[in-house]
Amino acid sequence: MDNQRYRELMRNLAAADFYAQDLKLYLDTHPEDKRAVEIYREAVRQTDTLRKAFENEFYPLRASSAGKNDEWNWLMGQWIM
Repeated sequence: MDNQRYRELMRNLAAADFYAQDLKLYLDTHPEDKRAVEIYREAVRQTDTLRKAFENEFYPLRASSAGKNDEWNWLMGQWIM
């Protein structure tokens, strides 16, 4: 495993996901802010793109992402018990 690439993708994914969640919280109290809605949608797209890139190179981050190529590979990732 390329640890540098792993850390880079995971760091970028965490930052993008945090940004999207922060925008979502803002929109909970400012639903009429159309520019924020546009920015939120782009942030969600960016998060999805980064998640897919990570999953394609390493392992699924969600159960719904497992099972590609007729294999069930959900347990391939790192797990904290």
